[in-house]
Amino acid sequence: MSAQLFVRLIKTRMAWAGTVGCVCLSAALVATWPLAINASNAIPLGTEQELTVPLFNLWSLWWTADRIAHGFAHYWDAPFFYPNKGVFTYSEPQFLTGLMVSPLWFLDAPPALIYNLAVWALLTLNGVFAYRLARALELPSLSALLSGVLTVTLPFVANVYGVLHIIALFGILWTLEGLVRFGRGGTTRSALWAAAGFLATFLTCQQYALLFAPFAGAAGLVALAQNRYRMVAALRLISSSLVMGLIVLLVAFPALMVHAELGFRRSERIVQALSARPGDFLTRPATALVRFPPRDPADTAGLFPGAILSGLALAGVAIGVRDPQRRRWTAYLVGSAVIAALLALGLNLRLGGWRPFATVRLILPGLEGLRSPFRFAVITQLAFPFLAAITLAWARQFLTIRGAGYIVALVGLLAAAENLTVPTPLTMVPPSPRTSWSAWLRAQPDSTVVAHVPFPAGLHVADYEIEAWRLFAQIDHRKPLANGYSGYFPQDRAPDGSVVPTYTRFQLEMATRFPDRRLLCVLDKSLGVNTLVVGQGWLAGHKSQMDAHADFLRPVYADEKVRIYSLLAPEGKCRPGTW
Repeated sequence: MSAQLFVRLIKTRMAWAGTVGCVCLSAALVATWPLAINASNAIPLGTEQELTVPLFNLWSLWWTADRIAHGFAHYWDAPFFYPNKGVFTYSEPQFLTGLMVSPLWFLDAPPALIYNLAVWALLTLNGVFAYRLARALELPSLSALLSGVLTVTLPFVANVYGVLHIIALFGILWTLEGLVRFGRGGTTRSALWAAAGFLATFLTCQQYALLFAPFAGAAGLVALAQNRYRMVAALRLISSSLVMGLIVLLVAFPALMVHAELGFRRSERIVQALSARPGDFLTRPATALVRFPPRDPADTAGLFPGAILSGLALAGVAIGVRDPQRRRWTAYLVGSAVIAALLALGLNLRLGGWRPFATVRLILPGLEGLRSPFRFAVITQLAFPFLAAITLAWARQFLTIRGAGYIVALVGLLAAAENLTVPTPLTMVPPSPRTSWSAWLRAQPDSTVVAHVPFPAGLHVADYEIEAWRLFAQIDHRKPLANGYSGYFPQDRAPDGSVVPTYTRFQLEMATRFPDRRLLCVLDKSLGVNTLVVGQGWLAGHKSQMDAHADFLRPVYADEKVRIYSLLAPEGKCRPGTW
């Protein structure tokens, strides 16, 4: 090959790669419309009913960026639930996503814009890696590109626009691409590529890494079968997996230690409530554009993959199993889709008196911490675009009429359009976390430790929206908070080994009994709080009680939203044993 021809080939490939990226980004912009015209002042909610989770995810992106400037010192000791350590392990750290958008924080971009760019980046990567997987399956470019668009618009993803880390499917697709290529050539490069994909899955969504791990293992076995289980191929794949596993273990180790020490585990009641029901696979997301089958706002509903997409996928199964080149991977996709759908039923699946998922929770490490089994359905839905692409490729090959390519593209785009959830529900976010009171607080000494009053009076995610807004303000003032929100809450072990929900008890007591002298002592002596930020609305009904504790509390700032008090217990007022 001449140098000139080689350069021309590179330019052609780069132009096509740019086209794929642009098409997937365009699909992401359409799928989230009208977010594109509100990018600096609103974020998508998906089917979330409150801002708690989206705001906390936005805060998580900021925390990763903030720690970059400090060499990731105290990364796991995030400044909420003070003085508890390791609290950033209580939820998804989203390290890779945070790293991706971190420069924008240093440029002082609006928080909503940073969050939305992360949403579009993840959706675009989903489409690009879907395209790459389809190409690895030796599907033609047009069908592969359509599989990318279909992946961007999956109903499951639209359901979770308000839960940033659940949008990130690209690591799963990256892993499968590597394994498909490894099955064809057994090379070290493809084994390492697959391992890097699983690492990316873990660093964007640890929950997906947990859900996908057994399916990744099954895909590895399919790839080894294609290599006829040759020793050299097995060693390459195992070695790559061990290197990846070691990195994952090193990153996960702090969380594993904290969770084991505190006895974190999801209750069966919560797991069953967030297990899918069979009917959920026959309903659309509450935000769906198409209303048949019916839309359903329930937590685990909206798992129908789309009528056109389903029809194309079923035809793809029939075509794929007859194709010697794709038979193994077609069977893998179908088997994964079925098994994942059964796992999504979680504790709602019963065979006589036996609940298989309860047994699986006992066997597989990590599943005892899984709150939402219905999210296994994402693996079911992920199979559909590639099975559909097999059908579209077949149609393009055998349609002899003029404009066959346009017809195939139109069918694929109609399948994507059927699954749109536009207009996407949005919620407004201020262009800056800075307020008068947060700016005042930021100017205070580094030793300042804050508690916000009132504390939430309930335990539902909606009750914690006020805490999420307080974390948003922390982006500006940067002082540690005794308050907070996460997937878990601080707890302790009693001498007999039982788990004591200490923070939850304290929170509810603060919500119902504050201002109480004993609670003031707890804040000062046990938690190290020296500054109270009190909402003016709450203070209007409790001012006389606050004034009664003037020996503990000294007003230092006030505006129309908050009054801030300095907290210091007088000598001898807090007797040991009462706090």
